[in-house]
Amino acid sequence: MTTADMIGLISYSSATFSQLVLYHWLGNEIMFKSTKIIESCYLSEWYQLSKTSQKSLMLLMERAKRPLVIELAKRPLVIELYSLIYISLDTLAVIIRWAYSLVALIKASYN
Repeated sequence: MTTADMIGLISYSSATFSQLVLYHWLGNEIMFKSTKIIESCYLSEWYQLSKTSQKSLMLLMERAKRPLVIELAKRPLVIELYSLIYISLDTLAVIIRWAYSLVALIKASYN
């Protein structure tokens, strides 16, 4: 492997890793910020709103009990069954562990 090939491989790997980190970091931020919606609604001056607005705010707070997550559906093995992957830092850690294990396996097979 030449030096130019090595530089190209490192550049490609770092760009791919940067994209993975960016998407998973932002997915985690969306999930984290969505959990703060209930607190923000409650700390607002909701008691000064009209009854209709108070009811709408209650509905919003009820929906906000479930965190907002970005889901990525993998291609189904069976047509009706999709497996979902949540975009978060936990998923990124799983991907990094899996990639490290794969590299270690390939390296061990060459030695």
